[in-house]
Amino acid sequence: MKSNNRILSIIILGIIFFWFISGVLTIYFIDNWSDRGTFGDLFGAINSLFSGLALAGLVYSIYGSRQEIELQRAEIELNRRELIKSRKTQEKSEKALEDQVEQMRISSKLNGLNTLITYYSGVIANPNKTEEVREKAAERRRELIKEIDLLIDRLSDEDIE
Repeated sequence: MKSNNRILSIIILGIIFFWFISGVLTIYFIDNWSDRGTFGDLFGAINSLFSGLALAGLVYSIYGSRQEIELQRAEIELNRRELIKSRKTQEKSEKALEDQVEQMRISSKLNGLNTLITYYSGVIANPNKTEEVREKAAERRRELIKEIDLLIDRLSDEDIE
């Protein structure tokens, strides 16, 4: 940007310099004012040429800016689409993590129930325990097995995978 501004400044200063020099040379080489006016009228066509070129440059600049704006719009639209895709992927990932946490919770519960069943099976198999204690352990073990069955029945095949 600084380079463009510097070039533009140099061009403007060059034009002003040549304009000033042409005035000085006209005054120096042409003595009569009417001859100076006639000489200046010779450049009317050149003035219209430069005006036309300036207008063409302005139109070209506007057209180039318009194309840049269209490219920026297209890029913004692509970014918007990518953000939507990213958001959807993030939501899927979040859902997968929630499912994983739920499966880990169920697995932990099943492991805990299995540990209790193993404990009560040991109590039932222990001949040193009284018949009443072994009956209570057997009842509690049946309840735990039913709880495992209910938990497994609530799971769908997709949850188990």
